[in-house]
Parts: sequence; C-alpha cells; structure tokens
Amino acid sequence: MVPLYVGSTCEYSGKTLLCIGLGKKFQSDGISVAYFKPLGRLPVRVGKVLADQDGVSLEEILGLRDPLDLVCPVVLTQDLIIQAYTRRLVNLEKKIMEAYSKIARGRDLVLIGGGSNLEEGSFLGIPGERLIKKMKAKTILVTKCETDVLVDPILAAREFLGENFIGAVLNCVASDKIDYFRRRILPFLKREGIAVLGMIPQDTILNAISVGELCDNLGGEILCCDDRVDELVEHFMIGAMNVEGALRYFRKVRNKAVITGGDRPDIQLAALETSTKCIILTGNLFPSDIIVSRAEEREVPMIAVKEDTLTTVEKIENLLKRLRVSGKRKVARAVELVNREIDFRSLYEKLGISAK
Repeated sequence: MVPLYVGSTCEYSGKTLLCIGLGKKFQSDGISVAYFKPLGRLPVRVGKVLADQDGVSLEEILGLRDPLDLVCPVVLTQDLIIQAYTRRLVNLEKKIMEAYSKIARGRDLVLIGGGSNLEEGSFLGIPGERLIKKMKAKTILVTKCETDVLVDPILAAREFLGENFIGAVLNCVASDKIDYFRRRILPFLKREGIAVLGMIPQDTILNAISVGELCDNLGGEILCCDDRVDELVEHFMIGAMNVEGALRYFRKVRNKAVITGGDRPDIQLAALETSTKCIILTGNLFPSDIIVSRAEEREVPMIAVKEDTLTTVEKIENLLKRLRVSGKRKVARAVELVNREIDFRSLYEKLGISAK
C-alpha cells in the first residue's frame, strides 16, 4: 500500500482539486484508492457522525463507502480547541493512526488530504510534518501561484521532509505568467532538485460559483427561477450608472452576475438584455412584478439581499477567495485539468506504482 499525502503551502491552494483528479485517474488505471483526512477543518453532521466536508465530498465523488469517522478521525470544533488550550486532549495521533490503519486495509493507495501548511495541527499535537513521517507518506505540495515569490515554502518542505517529498504542483497560474514560470521558476526548482509534477493554469469554470452558493453565502432570497441555481457565475459587475452606459458595460462580459440596488429597475432590465446568470438586488428592496416576469422569461434568477451594494461586494470578494470544487461541472473540469497537466508517468515512477 502506498500513502500519498497532498499538502499545500497556503489556504485554498487547490488540494481538493488535485485529490479529485488524482483519485479519478488512479481509479481509471485500476488502482484501488481510499481517501483519508487526518484533521478536518469543516465540521458537518451526517446522521449522528461528526464528519469533515472535504471527506464527505471526496467519498461521494470517488464513489467510496468508508465510515466517515474513519475518513476524518479528528474534526476541528470549538470544543476541541478549548481542550487543546486547557491540556485536556486525548492522544489524537494514536486515534489518527488507528483510523489510517483501518482505512488503508486492502487498498493499493491512500490519498491523504493535508493541511494548508506542514505546521497545521501543531497545537493539537498532530502537525502535518510529523504525520507524514509517521505514515511514511510520499508527499506532494500544491502552491497557489498568486505572486512570483512562491518557492520558499517548497524549499523549506524539502528540508523538513527529505525523501518523503516527491514534488510540487503549481496551481492557478495566470495565463500571462505561464511563459515566465516556464522560463524562470521551473528551471530554478529543477536546479534545486525539486520536481514540478504539473502546472495548472487559472480556469474560469473552477473560479466560478453557482447561483445557489451565492445565495446561500449572501443570506439572500431567490425571487424567481430557482431551477437555475446550478448555473455558474464567472464574473461580477456592479450596476450603478445610467441605462445607456449599463447596456454597453454589460455587453462586454458573459456569464456574469450583476449587483445593483433593488430600486434600479432600469439597470435590472439592461442586465436582462445581456448574458447574465443572475441579478443580485441589494438594500432589501424588491423588484416589480414586471421585472420578475421579464427575468422569468429570460430564465435569470433574481436574488434579494439585505446588505447595501458595497457590503455585498465585499462579501462576494471574501467568498471568491475560498471557493471549493463542487458540482458536476466543476468536478469534471478538475479531472480534465489534472489529467492534462500532471506528469503521471513521473508521478507513478516516484510512487512505485503502475496502471493495472
């Protein structure tokens, strides 16, 4: 059995995306896979079991049926935090290793979902670095390429992990930076003895959010077309100008959400004449029946929110920083990108496995 730890150098780097793509590829190659997350940070109740949202999602996406309390044996809750700070914790490392041993039984490979850095979990006595060595796991680190200066954590990981560290995946590389990364960053890492197993570009679908997710996170109310909540929003535009300017402005961008005051029927109608996925009405103001009827004709959901436009935009910006891979279209895109961009020949060689 081969343990493969997928960690990262920062939050929301793309670990779930990579685990989905790797898991699907391994399965298609006849390799029996389990998913394991030692420490979950997104608690969710499934029946009577306290589980982790990533664990629940990966089990469903990969078609696995392992007990959720084994998939993620430690879930971060407020109670657990208080126990850590008051020195009332039981031996969490033992609990993790026992669950890991059970879930690995009979599997060719275990995908281990790591934290946002190798130190995560230290205050609980279960830092990622220690678990990697305890499990003797081969380790890939995913890094989100938001700046040119991103190699320090990768170099540090090599020092911390030694032979356990088998390579890095650079994620979310802007299209205008791809050539620069190929000419500068990849050769630098190669000279340092670090394998780059793949470079995944920014993607509009993966960076999109569904209408339903938007509504839920904004605490809004869907006023019409609730059968369109799975539509993906790729761009956001603010409508605060005159109607002539709005039409020109809105026609420039497709698959967008328009954020405007609930008292701006002119802007709402202009948005409905262009490629719009939803309209977000701010200020706890509701549209007229005429506007709603037009939105229904165009099959464009309208969402009413209580906050003003500025506050709504700020909430959306914070939401977009922590998007997750969910929904059939995003999952399919994640699988496609990982299949296309990851060097599986090199990865299989480093893992000592082969397709069956």
